[in-house]
Amino acid sequence: MAKSDAKNQMATSPFTVEFRREFEAETLTLLHRRFLWFTGTVSALGIVFILAQAVFDLYNERASVDAAAYAVGITSLLAYITAYLIVMLGHVSRERVHMIAFLIVVMDGLLHIGLWSFKGGTGPGMTGVLLTHILACCFLPWTFAQSLAPIVVLACANAIATVLFMPPNAEGAKPVGIMIAAIALGPLVGLPGAIICWLRHSRRIEQFKLRSLATRYGEFRRELTDARRIHEALFPRPRTEGAVQFLYVYEPMRQIGGDYLFVVASPTDNGRSEMLSVVVIDVTGHGIPAALTVNRLHGELSRLFAEDPSIRPGDVLRLLNRYVHLTLANHSVYVTAVCLRVDPLHNTIEYASGGHPTAFLRAVDGTVEELASTAFVLGACPDTEFDPSPRTLPFRPGDSVIAYTDGALEAKDKDGRMLGTKGMQRIVGSPSHCPTGSWPGIILGIVEQHRFGPPADDTLVIEVFRPLDTGPDPLAETPAYSKAYG
Repeated sequence: MAKSDAKNQMATSPFTVEFRREFEAETLTLLHRRFLWFTGTVSALGIVFILAQAVFDLYNERASVDAAAYAVGITSLLAYITAYLIVMLGHVSRERVHMIAFLIVVMDGLLHIGLWSFKGGTGPGMTGVLLTHILACCFLPWTFAQSLAPIVVLACANAIATVLFMPPNAEGAKPVGIMIAAIALGPLVGLPGAIICWLRHSRRIEQFKLRSLATRYGEFRRELTDARRIHEALFPRPRTEGAVQFLYVYEPMRQIGGDYLFVVASPTDNGRSEMLSVVVIDVTGHGIPAALTVNRLHGELSRLFAEDPSIRPGDVLRLLNRYVHLTLANHSVYVTAVCLRVDPLHNTIEYASGGHPTAFLRAVDGTVEELASTAFVLGACPDTEFDPSPRTLPFRPGDSVIAYTDGALEAKDKDGRMLGTKGMQRIVGSPSHCPTGSWPGIILGIVEQHRFGPPADDTLVIEVFRPLDTGPDPLAETPAYSKAYG
């Protein structure tokens, strides 16, 4: 009875299974402690009452004592002391404690009703039941239904006792109206205690929810901090040395996000310098789900480049599309990505873009060329219909490629106007003399100035560049270069 009632009570509350188990564990601890307080208090009151009655009888030198009242009091006292010892000394389950509490209240009530019947309608009767029940409800962590369970039994016992032992009136007949009223009003003695239990139980649930949510929030914050540390550990370290370098800034909308940067270096044809492959990814959505998707894509990219460190951007995009289409698109998760490969030996950059915001190639002379999307968003179509359409462009010392995610484009001012591709192009194409490697910080600063309110999306800005002071052009040492330009 108690178990099913507790389950029903919790089923109507917005608790997870884990919360419900914790609530039940707390209820068990509370029930043991409150039951001992209840039976201990009633036992103490019973001893005081019996001693006070005995002193009163001795003081008044009564010829006859109320043996029935003493018998009921001593029986009730022994029952409460026994119940106290059973729960205190033994490892009693919650169901058994509930059953003992139910039986002790019913037993005490039956003694009151029995005394009333034995004394011909005098004595505590249902008034004693009312007092005992209210006291039990003040101590025990009962639900509304659990508090009414003993009253059902006692109301039935009261009805039987009323019919059988109600004393006759002055005319020698039983007062039918009074009997009907006594029977009808009998169940109402449980109403005050039931209301007390309902109020206390409801408040305890709310307090438990608040405590649990506060605890879960603290745990969640700690776990999210750890998750962010692990998530950001997937990002590469900025590269500030060598023929090809890169820098980036990342501002997730929440603790962790769905933007990601993957960088791999591989040797060039002559083996004296390194090509740099860069993949910028933006997963649909925000927060933890997007970060989990990033984790999966990181594993797939690691596999692709481990199998072929010199894999071309078009092939990377095509294989990523196949992976996303087969594993993520059925969950309505899609990805935009731009893949770059810089070859300092041949002074070229090859790129392929799947639905990603337009990147920009800023030459050393300040001219800007758009690197627009060359294919669909990843996952939108099967492998057989996907054409990455890679492009190859010159990329010499002093040149930079600036790529970013849509958090930069979608930044809105107070009038709701987005920065957009044109705004980004104006920033990159401004006649400034910003040194290479400084564009990520500059762009993010302008985005933050333009944006009104908190970020609405993750923002990642990266610059891949060829510094001017990297020594002689490695291609100049080849016979083909000497013949063409010597």
